[in-house]
Amino acid sequence: MSSGFSLKRFYLETIGKVIPSDVFSARHVVSVKGICFIDNKVILLKNERDEWDLPGGKLKRNENIQECLQREMEEELNIVVQVDKLLDVTKLTIMNTIDVLVMVFLCSTDCSIQQLKISAENFGVDCFDPTLVKELKMEPVYKQMIHRTFLEMLERSESL
Repeated sequence: MSSGFSLKRFYLETIGKVIPSDVFSARHVVSVKGICFIDNKVILLKNERDEWDLPGGKLKRNENIQECLQREMEEELNIVVQVDKLLDVTKLTIMNTIDVLVMVFLCSTDCSIQQLKISAENFGVDCFDPTLVKELKMEPVYKQMIHRTFLEMLERSESL
């Protein structure tokens, strides 16, 4: 056990009481995304990088996570969703510069494919057979999540 001077301890006992050490930590954008199926097809959006993406968006300061996802889904797709459960959390680096912490939730909706409307934020909207998602230009981790989620849905429906 050392009783010597510790710069870190000195900081925490003095300046750290006014300026928390978290101020100097790396920052990440937090994005909340949804995997939502209509008629056993997954809803995807085309983004500015010409990739298919999960609908959702950035969490605002002091915003509830589930409310954020519901707001984003309504803004981007014109549908109301229920946020069912957290599926996964991952970190992506966009364009080799922006670190994004992504929380992906399973969502459900009573809306139909005909009710989907694209927002000005995206460049396309479509619904895909989950077995064909592997062919799309899309983040590989999203492909894996969609595939895993679809298989779980099939297993549940077979057990009923």
